[in-house]
Amino acid sequence: MNYKEFLIIFFIKYIKLKEDYKNMLTIDMDKKINKYIDQLINEKYDLNNDSFITELKMRIWDRANALAQERDEDFNEEFIKEIIDNIGIVEEFLKEPATPDYKWQLNKIVDEDLCAKCGTCSIVCPNNLIDFTNQPELKEQCLREGNGMCQEVCPRTNSGAYQISIRENFFEENYYGNGNIKGQSGGVVTTFLQKLIEDNKIDGAIVVGDDHWKPLSLIVTGYEGLADARKSKYTISSLSAIREAGEMGLKRVAVVALPCQVAGLRKIQHYQYLAKHSPERGKNGKPAELPEIKYVLGLFCTGKFDYKDLSRVLENKNIDIKDVIKFNVDGPNFIVSTKDKDTKIKLSDMSLSPGCLMCRDFDAQLADISFGEKGSPEGNTTIIVRTETGRDIANYIDLQEEVKVKNIQKMREFKEKRFKKEVARREKENQYNSYYYNGDYGGIGQAQNGFNFVRFRSNPAGFYDADVVIKVAEITKKYGGKVKLTNRGEFEIHEIEPKYSEPLLLELRKIGLINGGEGPLVRSTLACPGNQHCMLGLIDTIDLAEKCEDKYAEKPFTYKFKIAVSGCPNKCVRPQVTDFGINGVKYPITIEEKCTGCGRCQDVCKVDALEIRGDIAITNPDICIGCGKCFNACPNDAKDVLYEGYSLYIGGKGGREMVQGSQMFVESEEELFETLEAVQEIYSKNGKKPQKERLAGTMKRMGVATFLRQVEEFKNQS
Repeated sequence: MNYKEFLIIFFIKYIKLKEDYKNMLTIDMDKKINKYIDQLINEKYDLNNDSFITELKMRIWDRANALAQERDEDFNEEFIKEIIDNIGIVEEFLKEPATPDYKWQLNKIVDEDLCAKCGTCSIVCPNNLIDFTNQPELKEQCLREGNGMCQEVCPRTNSGAYQISIRENFFEENYYGNGNIKGQSGGVVTTFLQKLIEDNKIDGAIVVGDDHWKPLSLIVTGYEGLADARKSKYTISSLSAIREAGEMGLKRVAVVALPCQVAGLRKIQHYQYLAKHSPERGKNGKPAELPEIKYVLGLFCTGKFDYKDLSRVLENKNIDIKDVIKFNVDGPNFIVSTKDKDTKIKLSDMSLSPGCLMCRDFDAQLADISFGEKGSPEGNTTIIVRTETGRDIANYIDLQEEVKVKNIQKMREFKEKRFKKEVARREKENQYNSYYYNGDYGGIGQAQNGFNFVRFRSNPAGFYDADVVIKVAEITKKYGGKVKLTNRGEFEIHEIEPKYSEPLLLELRKIGLINGGEGPLVRSTLACPGNQHCMLGLIDTIDLAEKCEDKYAEKPFTYKFKIAVSGCPNKCVRPQVTDFGINGVKYPITIEEKCTGCGRCQDVCKVDALEIRGDIAITNPDICIGCGKCFNACPNDAKDVLYEGYSLYIGGKGGREMVQGSQMFVESEEELFETLEAVQEIYSKNGKKPQKERLAGTMKRMGVATFLRQVEEFKNQS
């Protein structure tokens, strides 16, 4: 062991000992403060109830912590004493909230009336700190100040629609039909749920029941429970039963959800946020045990009402909510059906949940199957199948075609118009507008200055027609932005106001640019000019880059995955520090009867791989890099190809921790793509999810030799 290695090991051990000591001090401090609280309580009160004392101590501790944070001071015993001195009547103290306003990242969403009131945040909290009745609220201070799972699954921080859609490969098939169970849209939905349970595809279903139209989140495992959930409620509902289902031990569930809830559920499905939060990050260290969400059944929705507000509106129309048989929406009207009559109420005269004004999704476009009455003949339900998962169960009822899609489109346009009107109103009144709706598109990011940037995938090898470049400049100028070319040859448009991100993106798509290039996807293929434009190029990099883009553009992946194509060993695009680098190579052998030993090949060789022995140029294969310069330099055509093809670099990475990829040689383009497919397969199988582990990290953890052996085994099997 040299001195440098000794220092590194010593430093690592020192840090570990220091952390252990810090933790020990923290534990000791906690014990000391607990003892101090006991002392002060005993001096001031005569209490005998142990549970009462425990609750009091917890409340004192929370209030003292909150006071320290409020004053931005280190927590100490003085804060404990101050709180206890001001308790007054204990019973009243316990009724008060621990703090008047807990710090929470989602406060901005909730307080600014952007909250979808979907309830997703409440089911993922590892410490069960979020209460959801009419809206989400922190019950006590979160140690992460809400900057965790709740923030990540919220459909109003970022819809995640683009990432979700490309993973599900959404399509749209429109049908209508009727189930074997009487009911509203829920009649058909109930038929599907019943069949899923009977076929043992799920252990239960999460539905919305009601108590006189007041929604209740229910777990259903048989027909009896399904019968209680056949009505459309149009009021704010919770997803709490999903968490309860997991705690009960249910493994697979179907969830019936509104569009906003569908968005949140999809984020849980595809990003597995629960997995990346280690126990120590939570107060109690117990991630929520959620079941696998196997089927997402979406409902058409124009908006939700608060139950109390809805009851009040009906009272003004002399309607008792208990007498209502059915609610429905017909264009601008809300239809209330009782035994005696149907009453029309203008939606404009009713108070929707404010967050619903920021929703542009009418027919739950991220669901496996969506259900609603719009577009189908009276007495039937429209069924929109969107995924292969949905298609597998669509035949549970007899499906009829000829859905009036234009009627559905009208409602989509209605919500879109309402949404844009609300965005414009908020802009005009300087109210906070969430970034979330820009998440419907890939490539839109948020900069630190509050502006957005929009990224487009690079054209193969970074070549653009002059007319395209001019058009990019014109559109960018129109929206007040700045153009940046990235090191992958991508256009990035910066300094864009959030409200202009969508129109700018759509205009640039019309001229052939593809938005994207972010998230856990295959990035733009980086390529040098190649043999079409460079004297040194050995391969057609543009053609190869085009083939990579055709196969892998915006392909979902374990984490970001980069491909680079270099035309020669000059490696201008740094393939050696790319997840999958491709480098054209051409190795020589001398034709002795033609060689005169003139030395021209030796003169151009940059790595001194050639020497003249007598009248013959000899190549040292251990030094030669396969650049091919000697072929062009030889005046006597005395160089023949020993072998040529592609030198591959697997598992390279730039950035903070530079890693050079493991090298391998393939002769043909066919084998190149076979290797790429194998690398992606083994990486997908072994890469940690969702901890954002690059290919280099996976190979290091598995062992490079093990990883490459599995790649070869996969190629042989294929």
